[in-house]
Amino acid sequence: MGILGDDEDDLSAPEREGVTKFGLRYTRSAPLMAARLATLQAWRRILFDLGLIGQEITQAGPFGYGNVSERFDAQGPSGRFLITATQTGHKPVLTPKDYCLVTGWDLAANRIDAEGPAPPSSESLTHAIFYASLADVHYVFHGHSPEIWSRADALGLPSTDRRVSYGTPEMAREVQALLTLPDCRATGLLVMGGHENGVISFATTADAAGEVLIQALARARGFTAMIKTDRPSG
Repeated sequence: MGILGDDEDDLSAPEREGVTKFGLRYTRSAPLMAARLATLQAWRRILFDLGLIGQEITQAGPFGYGNVSERFDAQGPSGRFLITATQTGHKPVLTPKDYCLVTGWDLAANRIDAEGPAPPSSESLTHAIFYASLADVHYVFHGHSPEIWSRADALGLPSTDRRVSYGTPEMAREVQALLTLPDCRATGLLVMGGHENGVISFATTADAAGEVLIQALARARGFTAMIKTDRPSG
């Protein structure tokens, strides 16, 4: 067992996804069977094809974004969940070696415990809040959508504080606070105000978590199309 983290101690590291900001107690272990990951794999590919998961090229270099997770134990109080491994956003298709099992977490200590063939996503602490806060949530999908993010108010979507960065205990607490609101729970989708383009859906089934993202994307693009149509020509 070891303490690992991507650029964890590099204070000059750019503010970008894939930089782990929590303490990680990680044990390398064998991957799960592909059949156990089939549902996550299917929806992760759909979100990749829609551009909600992928890679951006910036002046600081390429970086991947987006991740998906699934509650590991269908019954009982366990907070264990499967999540895509860190630095996998650029891959069109994942393998079982690209998933990790989060076995425990501590918000106060800013720590994640995990095991698997690769370390977990840098957003693992945020995902953990959903599973700890809502017993009926079994899937959490995090993607990037400039359309949804920039039109959160028009879409009536709840948002975390714009001053709070991704992958931090403060972001996890922001999400925790939003999940106490009935409207947020009913919507099944929230915007990460301080994480540009970041959106998260959550639901009991993978289909529901994916569909709420797709519906929001369609509505956001509809708003954009209306604005372009209304603009005067010439």
